[in-house]
Amino acid sequence: MPKRHDARCDSRIAESKDDAEPCFVIEDSLGYLVNAAARLLARALHSRIVRHGVPIGQWPFLLFLWEEEGLSQTELSRRIPIDEATTVRTLGRMERDGWVRRARDSRDRRQVRVFLTRAGHALKATLLPYAIAVNDQATEGLGETQKALLNSLLRDLIVRLRDDDAPWPSPVPTVHAKAQGAGAARAQTAAGRKAVKPTRPNAAASTVMRKGQRSRGTG
Repeated sequence: MPKRHDARCDSRIAESKDDAEPCFVIEDSLGYLVNAAARLLARALHSRIVRHGVPIGQWPFLLFLWEEEGLSQTELSRRIPIDEATTVRTLGRMERDGWVRRARDSRDRRQVRVFLTRAGHALKATLLPYAIAVNDQATEGLGETQKALLNSLLRDLIVRLRDDDAPWPSPVPTVHAKAQGAGAARAQTAAGRKAVKPTRPNAAASTVMRKGQRSRGTG
């Protein structure tokens, strides 16, 4: 990816003013670069493993369970890392797909442990070669020393950020969910208006009321 040159950054650095606005070039941002690389790696791997019924969201769960079976849902959330609600949903789909089974811990009923099924174990021999091929494609042209340095730097980055106590962001509602919510709100508002709208008396009742009023007025 070509590096974008921003002359404004050079001028701010040259001026060295304390009140100068911070310079931020997107293509030089570590977060942008790591996120872009991760997305492209995920896309490349997903296109291969999804043919076997495994979406990319299930991949890290399989990796950790192939390495150590019987991890709890909480431990899987911590290792991947993702929030526990997403972990529960993903494991539910994996259980329906036949890759894992879940069971309560016999010593601590609050813990739910996750085990691979026979089909889940069999996936390892099928899917790991795809992961190796994608890694080879991503690091093509790098020497062994460069690959080791890249992995070392990324591991250090992960360790430094893993201990950050910032909460996980709440899921953003999809456009469909927003539309459903807006529709429900409109329906509720309409129902409220209908509930408080006075009812009009029927014609017969109106005639009786008018006759009664004339009778009282002439009596």
